[in-house]
Amino acid sequence: MAIAKAACNFFQYSGDTGRVLILAHHASQAGFPLSAKLLFGFLLVTVPSLMAMVAISLYALWDLSTVNRELQEISRSLEAVQGLETAVARTVTPLSAYLVDGAPGQDRRFEASILDVEVRMKGCSGATCHSAAGPAGAMAESLAPYIQKIRDRGATIFGGGDLPTDQGKVRVLHEINQQGEEANRRLERMASALLQRVTALQEKSLQVNQRASALILVTSAMVLALAALGAWLLSRRLLSHVDALLTGTRKIADGDLGYRVAVTQPDEVGQLALSFNAMAQELQGHRENLERIVDARTADLKQAQDSLVQSEKLASIGLLAAGVAHELNNPLTSILMNVNLLMEDVGDQPALRAELQRISGDTVRCKSIIDDLLDYSRRQELAIAPTDLNVLIRDALELLGRGAHLQGIKVTSELSNENQPIACDPARMEQVLANVLVNAVQAMPQGGNLTVGSAIREGFAEISVRDTGSGIPEAIQNRIFDPFFTTKPHGTGLGLSIVYRIMEAHGGKVKVQSIKHDGGDATEPAGTRILLSLPLSAAFATEDVAPDERG
Repeated sequence: MAIAKAACNFFQYSGDTGRVLILAHHASQAGFPLSAKLLFGFLLVTVPSLMAMVAISLYALWDLSTVNRELQEISRSLEAVQGLETAVARTVTPLSAYLVDGAPGQDRRFEASILDVEVRMKGCSGATCHSAAGPAGAMAESLAPYIQKIRDRGATIFGGGDLPTDQGKVRVLHEINQQGEEANRRLERMASALLQRVTALQEKSLQVNQRASALILVTSAMVLALAALGAWLLSRRLLSHVDALLTGTRKIADGDLGYRVAVTQPDEVGQLALSFNAMAQELQGHRENLERIVDARTADLKQAQDSLVQSEKLASIGLLAAGVAHELNNPLTSILMNVNLLMEDVGDQPALRAELQRISGDTVRCKSIIDDLLDYSRRQELAIAPTDLNVLIRDALELLGRGAHLQGIKVTSELSNENQPIACDPARMEQVLANVLVNAVQAMPQGGNLTVGSAIREGFAEISVRDTGSGIPEAIQNRIFDPFFTTKPHGTGLGLSIVYRIMEAHGGKVKVQSIKHDGGDATEPAGTRILLSLPLSAAFATEDVAPDERG
């Protein structure tokens, strides 16, 4: 029965391993802290293992205690058998002494020994003084006939009066000894049966030890296997998260700052993944901000480089223009004076007068170009004064107003409400506005809309002039400030160059933007917007520019 109980406990433990693994899996999926999961996994492995070990130990202890109890009973039985052998031997001694010597008092010794045997038999009838197959009291019942015969022979000898003859004594002694020997042989068989039971119990104890050892080995192997499987499952889940984090670090190291690690658990590993994603998000934000700063700095650097190149180009052309203008101005003046003198002497020659007038017009045009070159090349300090840009814009629009209206151009002003005085040369700025507004009007020969505005933005005072003309193709936008570059049939190409030099002398900037169509072909410009920017601070280097006067 003990073996069956141990087997049931063992198989129940074996069946619980599946439930343990299922519980371990659910524990790993639950949102417990990592330390709680580790403790839970340890308890899942340790508690069933201890229960199995306790069950095996109780089984072995129960079997060993049963064997020990039976050995104690056999030990008491052997003591009782040995006592009975001695008591039976003592019952024969008084009879032999009485028959041989006729010694007195042997009857009392015989009665005492018989009583001792009976007492021992009664005590043995309630003990395990029997073989493995015999019931309790079997030894007493088997010895009772022999003891009764000895008692009867003793009663006959001690109660008969006259002693028998020698031959009768021999016969009586032989009978008594025979009965004692039969009793002793019976007792020896019983002792032999008890010793056989001891051997059987020893074998049983050995088997119990072997089974307990085998169960302990099997249980230990299953515990190790379960622990290894649990550790493998836990490590696989942990390593999967660690691998995900390693993959994320490699992605981040490769520049993929948009990569994010999946957060599947709310434990410490999940918090680590959240921290990693927050770090990646912050790095991505810093990189995007840095890229914006680099792009802005690159654009500013390119603009400064373009401005420097443009300034050097204008300075070189200015020197050349000054030399050419001085060389050509005197001959043109002489030609013009002589043509005028000839026109006074032609009289009635209309054909010759017409030819002289044509020469005079061309000469005036060439002298105008020379004057523009001189204006471009002359240097003069700026007359800086606090100036209201809105007033400058209104004055410029009033000068332009009637001519623009005649060409069908609608003029709109969008002036800022901030009346902050700007440090600039008002005369030079009037020249800038005149050039820009004239170009805008000339860009709309069929009429259109002209919008002029002002604003204060990011440390600059801005003047914007927007027209709805044909626009400036992107291919030539970088050349419009070059001297002598023009798209007009009768232009000199110096207007915007002068605008550029004046704005540069003020420490300002000029930007040209082509406005795209709202619909249709977005590649074709729908107008031009020129943005003039003057710094609000007066801390810029004053530079000489062309004066307003010509010649």
